[in-house]
Amino acid sequence: MQADDKPRFGKLLAHVLAGYGKPLPGATEMDVWFNHLAPFSPSTIKQAFEAYRSERPDFAPTPNGIAARCRLLDGRPDENEAWAVALTSRDEAETVVWTSEMAEAFNLAKPLLAIRDEVGARMAFKDAYKRLVSEARACNRPVAWSVSAGWDVDRQRLAMQQAQRAGLLPAPQAKPALPNETEQEGEKGNGKPRGLQKLLQAVAQMEDPYEKAERLSTARREEELAADRASRKAMDQKVQSYLREHPEARYGQLLNTRPR
Repeated sequence: MQADDKPRFGKLLAHVLAGYGKPLPGATEMDVWFNHLAPFSPSTIKQAFEAYRSERPDFAPTPNGIAARCRLLDGRPDENEAWAVALTSRDEAETVVWTSEMAEAFNLAKPLLAIRDEVGARMAFKDAYKRLVSEARACNRPVAWSVSAGWDVDRQRLAMQQAQRAGLLPAPQAKPALPNETEQEGEKGNGKPRGLQKLLQAVAQMEDPYEKAERLSTARREEELAADRASRKAMDQKVQSYLREHPEARYGQLLNTRPR
């Protein structure tokens, strides 16, 4: 929040406090409010006030309380979401967009993954990640997203485009380099760079990795069910064949167990 945001912040605070039957504080208290919330953006502050009003409708907010809520709204994933994203980096073909805390915590967990201790790796990651996030929030350090690029170019483009749409990466960083970007397509005179056309065609043909994973998982389940049905059918045929050759076996067990 910048000095120019003070008038808008004053209106927001007056509106919030009015709901609690409180007047707008004096200049000294306003400075306290502003100093506590200066590290955060106006949109984050507004979200924090809205969250506070829904959670605590009976007690007026304080600068410390709203600042604490602003820190929780910094865009950092929780430890379970962070672990799920970090795990995708094990596939060298995948491109991962993650925070600096996620990358550092995952580096600490890698030795345990190398010896196939996934439970220990997850616990080590979550402990380290929570510690790193707490330290960053205590210093009011904003979240920093970065790209860990895999070797699959198509996945790189898709991952960065999704991150750009989600607002995690700025447009210049998310835009992949285009070959022959200044070379124009002259056949139909549409004026689009040839490299851009190739990229748009590739993106249109790309399959979302999550959809691909779901499709492959469904296919595997169908194959397993088909194999199970075939196995049961083969077993049933063997049993029927044996009973045709040995009809006495159908009732032999009952005869042997009949009480005397």
